[in-house]
Amino acid sequence: MRKSLLLAALLTFSSLVFAKSYDLILNAPTKVAGVELRSGTYSIRVAGDKVIFKDSNSKEVSVPAKLENGAKKFAFTSVESLDKGGKDTIKMIHLAGSTTTLEFGD
Repeated sequence: MRKSLLLAALLTFSSLVFAKSYDLILNAPTKVAGVELRSGTYSIRVAGDKVIFKDSNSKEVSVPAKLENGAKKFAFTSVESLDKGGKDTIKMIHLAGSTTTLEFGD
């Protein structure tokens, strides 16, 4: 019993440590799921139904997202955004090397 609990804990920890991250550059202040991000370089990673944006100063912001899987892998990470009231607002992020699209609400 102890061995199985230890193994489960190790697998959980390793999945957190080795979670894939993606790089993203925002050229202007941008909103995502109601949260404003400054312009700059971000590392993003998926944690369940949340997406964590980490800036170059290691500040993290977590926002809710809906994950959708398509049929074809994306060649590179790309962002779809809208202009709402003079501010860019991220609606979707397609993740490179995967079939995953992250969808964000307002």
